[in-house]
Amino acid sequence: MLWTAIKRIFGGVWRVLSGISKGISVLLPILLLAYLVGALLLGFKAAQPEPMPDRAALLVNLSGVLVENRTPLEPFDALMQGDSGEVLLPVLLKAINDAADDDRVTALVMDLQALAGPSVTQTLEIKAALDTFKASGKPVVAIGDYYDQGQYALAAQADTVVLHPEGGINLYGFAIYKSYVKQLLENAKITMNVFRVGENKSAVEPFLRDDMSESEREVIGRWLGDLWDSYTGLVEQSRGFEPGAVQQFINEFPDRLEVAGGDQPQLMLDAGFVDKLFTHDQRDQFLSDLVGATDEDGHYQAIEYGAYAQLNAYNESESESESEADGGAVSDAVTPLIAIVPIEGELIPGESMQGFAGSDTVVDQLERAVELEGLAAVVLRINSPGGSVFASEVMRQKILAIKDLGLPVVVSMGGVAASGGYYIAADADQIWAHPSTITGSIGVFAAFPTVEKLYDWAGATVDGVSTTGIASAIRFDTGVNPAGRRIINSLISNIYVEFVDLVARGRGLSWDQVNDIAGGLVWSGRDALDIGLVDSLGGLDAAVAAAATLADVSDYETRRVGTPLSPEQLILEQIGKELGSVHVPGGSMATRLIKQLVQPLRIMDSLQDPKNIYVRCLECASAL
Repeated sequence: MLWTAIKRIFGGVWRVLSGISKGISVLLPILLLAYLVGALLLGFKAAQPEPMPDRAALLVNLSGVLVENRTPLEPFDALMQGDSGEVLLPVLLKAINDAADDDRVTALVMDLQALAGPSVTQTLEIKAALDTFKASGKPVVAIGDYYDQGQYALAAQADTVVLHPEGGINLYGFAIYKSYVKQLLENAKITMNVFRVGENKSAVEPFLRDDMSESEREVIGRWLGDLWDSYTGLVEQSRGFEPGAVQQFINEFPDRLEVAGGDQPQLMLDAGFVDKLFTHDQRDQFLSDLVGATDEDGHYQAIEYGAYAQLNAYNESESESESEADGGAVSDAVTPLIAIVPIEGELIPGESMQGFAGSDTVVDQLERAVELEGLAAVVLRINSPGGSVFASEVMRQKILAIKDLGLPVVVSMGGVAASGGYYIAADADQIWAHPSTITGSIGVFAAFPTVEKLYDWAGATVDGVSTTGIASAIRFDTGVNPAGRRIINSLISNIYVEFVDLVARGRGLSWDQVNDIAGGLVWSGRDALDIGLVDSLGGLDAAVAAAATLADVSDYETRRVGTPLSPEQLILEQIGKELGSVHVPGGSMATRLIKQLVQPLRIMDSLQDPKNIYVRCLECASAL
């Protein structure tokens, strides 16, 4: 009866999926044909972008998640979603830096309403560009009806922070809470087989416990405190507060809000977190006066940063074409190049996808970097909590091959470069991190589910014949026997020794020195500098400059080598944009609830190593 019911359920699901698949197979060619015909009728060529107004604000209207590297969507997702919901940080930074020297840009306006995050390290990167812009004498304004905590840290870098009189700022501090599913797995009769090396390798605790261990509480409390100190310091410096003022304000917030009669916007104004309380009409008038120009609708004149970047790219391309046509302006000398290769997301074998860095994709990017004419050095921009041991080793071997060519390799750490993220960084000639970067977590674990308890509960039995004593040592239906456990423990112990050994070699430390700071311990960038895991504190620009010094070049250019999109993906994305798409706000209560509920399932889904062995820091992902 049970099997019949299961077959009926899955049969129904399959019929639904089959129907959807058939519908897509008919619909997709039609949509593609319609789009291509329309494109042909319109000329389907790269047209000159709209010209830049004589006076305008650079509008930094960010929507989605800040990333270093664009990840391609699956064809159906591209069609339905339209875009990836990603904001390319390099494009944003270049637009701000270009605008600093552009006399037509009179101000910069940040609209952060739809921005998810950003992290402290991303804010530091953007702050450097904003400081350059402000040094040109032009004002920066942040506008918003409401700011969450991540948005506010970036908004605080503006000269003027504008808040709606009915809005608010959500300042609450940092917290990490996990869903512990030991009892859930037991109720479902699923055995999560876990093996780990490193007493502080807490990545697998959600499968083994009902609460947080004291050792994990201590480790997380330390680096989370460092991250919070970086955040509060960033806000306090930009707003002219005394050290500790943000922490004190949050601690006193319930009392101060009561005194203010529940008027949070006025409280934020009085406390100095914002500068203006404006309705939308008041805000628009303020910006019109500030920019000094209005459009045909009477709103302040602005150009979106994406359109501005596209316009600059077009002009640069035209300028290069004109130089080549003139002849004399072209030099035979090759300008040295510093290639920047992003490694972003959890590490998995195969191809990259949203949230995951695939080993095949990263290796392809590195190979394309090596083929660049005039390549002088490679900078790896790592923003990853780790993942598959196999994927990490494949990437590391390619990095070693680049070093064997005599090319310097420098690592720039983003918000997180821990566990597998540090594994692939350890052999670099130099490692740079932000003070708020989360790194370390040198440890190994293996994890995979088995359902022997479910079989027993359902009354199913398993029997058979094997040719060796270990042929049935590890099975999904019967679990892991003592021999299987010995095998797995030996494998992960060996990988841990190799992990510590490669870090010791790469960092010029003894094995015991690394082992003392390993064991799964997680460190902030500031602490990592003190214990020798990184060489210097600084952002991507500092790492690039260090790579140029190692390569002994002073006049150089940089080139990002990311994931290229196929013509099909570009077409599908464009179709999706034309059709429109529906996005659930990233900060909605429903979205946050769903993320919390699916967290353990997502962890299990990401376990894709062929040997089920991982160098990964689960809690570190919160710093991305």
